[in-house]
Amino acid sequence: MNILTSSYIGAMCSEYRRYHLKGVTQQNIADDCGVSREAVSKFERGTICNGVIFMWYIKNGIFEWVPIERWQGWGGAIANE
Repeated sequence: MNILTSSYIGAMCSEYRRYHLKGVTQQNIADDCGVSREAVSKFERGTICNGVIFMWYIKNGIFEWVPIERWQGWGGAIANE
């Protein structure tokens, strides 16, 4: 069974923000979510899990960029590293 890790999710979200949402900063996401910029940074590095931040990425089209079925390990467990 493949495991979808917080590091993988964070890296995918970071890449999506930097290359597909040009001009959107971690601070913009933090302001929208009511969290600190540091929390967004830690989420993108995979050191924390945060459903509110992940929902921001979903709301802003990450699954249009990479369909959910193509995510590594989808259907497997989700785990922190």
